[in-house]
Amino acid sequence: MKAEWSDSLISGNETIDSQHKDLFKHINSYFDSLEKLYGHEITIKTLNYLLKYVRFHFGTEEDLMKRYGYPDFNEHLNDHRKLVDELMTCYKSLIADGHSEEIVERLRVLLQEWLVEHIMGYDKKLASFMKENGFCA
Repeated sequence: MKAEWSDSLISGNETIDSQHKDLFKHINSYFDSLEKLYGHEITIKTLNYLLKYVRFHFGTEEDLMKRYGYPDFNEHLNDHRKLVDELMTCYKSLIADGHSEEIVERLRVLLQEWLVEHIMGYDKKLASFMKENGFCA
């Protein structure tokens, strides 16, 4: 299981793209911990770090949206909140019950499919707005 970065995910905003690449690295660290059968504690710590990075990245995007008066701020913010809520639900379940195939698949969908869809839809739109209005980050 790997999250694959490709040039089709480039938004055109250097800050956002750099953080997306880092996010893919952290996602792959989590999947590596599963594939290499690291202990439960290491896997949980890896996922915890990923959650912190997701929050940091979303904070960066939200700050940019506020600073530049992005018109679709609320819609974009709601999508961030949905992912964080879902990740937290999975995280708590992993802590309480350990890894099950269901939770691992749910996380795969969230961390791979959802992220790509979010970048392609929301983040590219934000970067385009910033570029069209002469804003850079």
